[in-house]
Amino acid sequence: MIFKMLASFRYLLIKAIGWLVLLASGVGLLIPTMSFAMDIEINSNQVIMSGRVVGNECNQLRRILSQHSIKEVILRDSLGGNANAGYCVGSLIRENGLSTIIQGRCASSCSRMWLGGVNRELDGDDSKVGLHGNYDREGRLLVAAPDRLRTWITDHVPSVDRKLLEQWIHLPTNKEMMYFYNDKAELCEVSRKVWCFEIRERNARNAGLSTK
Repeated sequence: MIFKMLASFRYLLIKAIGWLVLLASGVGLLIPTMSFAMDIEINSNQVIMSGRVVGNECNQLRRILSQHSIKEVILRDSLGGNANAGYCVGSLIRENGLSTIIQGRCASSCSRMWLGGVNRELDGDDSKVGLHGNYDREGRLLVAAPDRLRTWITDHVPSVDRKLLEQWIHLPTNKEMMYFYNDKAELCEVSRKVWCFEIRERNARNAGLSTK
């Protein structure tokens, strides 16, 4: 009797493990198709990029530029993501003499994509660019981040307000962000709520960021 119970238990255990493996495999297969990656589409002579930056955007954009005549890159509603991809896309945009336009929010690594534009624009009063440092998985500022950001940004945007630049590249955690609009600027912190403080008499244009 005991042996039969043990055999039955073993059978049920093996079956349960099999279902777990199958479920895990199914989830793994679904992950690439879920919308966690940046969406990239072509509209006439524009490339529209939106969503999270995951790391493969530079290769995708390079392939598009080799096959299409592109003049502008539209950046829509991106909170950023992979830092290296932001640098790479921004540099690629500059190398190809493209203009960049933000529609909505473009923050963190997305901001470097925008700053790569020869001409840079915020489309509408609510559009904004969010700038801060580069951070580790725990959201803490990487030691080498300020020097890397300072060098890259001043090379691509020599008109940038150096005082503001030093402030945002040294923000200690990824919960802090400096936002620039067409008509204002603010420093925001996300904790249980979003706290924002106006940066007086500053906006994307007079901070040396946008060109229009």
